[in-house]
Amino acid sequence: MIRMKTRLERIVELDPTDKIALFWLGDFWFQCELYEKALGYFEKTIKLDENHTYAWFYKGMILLETEKYKDAIKIFDKIMLMDEPPDETWFNKGVALHNLEKYKQALECYEQYLKYDEKNQNDPKALIYKSEVLLELGKNDDAIICYDRAVKLDSSLKKYMERPKPKMGLGKRALRQIGIGIACWGMFHGIIVVTRLIL
Repeated sequence: MIRMKTRLERIVELDPTDKIALFWLGDFWFQCELYEKALGYFEKTIKLDENHTYAWFYKGMILLETEKYKDAIKIFDKIMLMDEPPDETWFNKGVALHNLEKYKQALECYEQYLKYDEKNQNDPKALIYKSEVLLELGKNDDAIICYDRAVKLDSSLKKYMERPKPKMGLGKRALRQIGIGIACWGMFHGIIVVTRLIL
């Protein structure tokens, strides 16, 4: 990996306009989580090739990682207008919207990503994120279905999110309140009886 970085740096030294070497240097620094350094290389790549989809994609990822969600969304929207945008663009836009608490829009993006192909349909991370937004939108039963699918695919996700609780319908809530009322009245009645016996 270090040897490859050295070779790429040598190529850029000899030809500062080599967009392939610039892009892969950006990718190297991105993997090292040195986002500012990576961004510099991706921006140089974009300057040389405005339609370099993956340089734009990684720029969006860096904005997402650095919590610049609105800027990241603008980049992901731009990528979606390009030829053959990566399907992960939908997921990442969903994450940015999710963090901005725009749950309905985030859900649309997750669904777009999940329906892309069979691999995506079985992406446990996307399913757990979808479960979270469904929960925020009050769709508890759908959230449970998504959660169960996600943990079936990857049980380690249980430590990141608890299984959603089924939403109680109006009838059940009313019965529960009546039940609580009866229990309280029974307890109160019991206290009166015990008090009378003591006195």
